[in-house]
Amino acid sequence: MFNTEQANCTSLDPELFFPIGEMKQELAQMLKRVCLNCPIFDDCLEYALHVKVSGYWAGTNGSDRIKLRKLFNITPVRIDEEYKTMFQLETN
Repeated sequence: MFNTEQANCTSLDPELFFPIGEMKQELAQMLKRVCLNCPIFDDCLEYALHVKVSGYWAGTNGSDRIKLRKLFNITPVRIDEEYKTMFQLETN
């Protein structure tokens, strides 16, 4: 993963980024401002596009990421696939 120590979101409640149900427009706009001014925005967006994540990452929600993945021809992986492969390599 990447270093999140300098992220703007570290001082916010993580639950804001993973709402149950539909995210309110006001909250999405506030989070987008936080994300777009973040020093690790590029790393966060790259991670969110390449790994199947839920919630709000780098100013994007799930449907935003689907559109960006199609635009850039990115096939995301599940995070556990990487660990599964690592585990198989270690046990062989």
